[in-house]
Amino acid sequence: MSSDRVPIWLKPRGMPCAVIGGGRVGARRAERLARAGAKVTLVSPTLGPEATELVQQDLVTWIDRAYQPGDLTNFALAVAATDDPAVNAAVRAEARARGIWCNRADDASDSDLDFASVVRVGEISVSIATDGTKPGLAKSLREALEQDLATGGDTFIRLLRRCADAPGAGKSPPEPP
Repeated sequence: MSSDRVPIWLKPRGMPCAVIGGGRVGARRAERLARAGAKVTLVSPTLGPEATELVQQDLVTWIDRAYQPGDLTNFALAVAATDDPAVNAAVRAEARARGIWCNRADDASDSDLDFASVVRVGEISVSIATDGTKPGLAKSLREALEQDLATGGDTFIRLLRRCADAPGAGKSPPEPP
């Protein structure tokens, strides 16, 4: 783990959260926040199918327009998840100016927090993170651990060993095949 990160579990019950971007990534992060009790507002002129479903289920409030400066007023957390790096940078800049934690989906190095992959078994939760640099690997590890817990297999351990044995191990593990 990088020394500039602290693993924590956020309890966003009632927390006002803004998600800028209505695509797949924005929808996934909005859903995680909403299901944890956050009051999520999604700002986007268009919605993908996943975000549309969240709006239809009343899990999020939708503002049907592009991001505008000032949109983060009264929010405690922001997610910049558009397909436009300039918009994501503007969201990040506003969040920084307002003292709001921000996750930039397109640039983990310019984020205050990452969304880790999580495996839940009963009351036990295991978080898997790659410092925001290899979300595909984190997802593969999560899926392997879920499969192993269900079947008693060893896919997770084999994948971890492959990462540890890879050239440059300890620096940045390879993406899974």
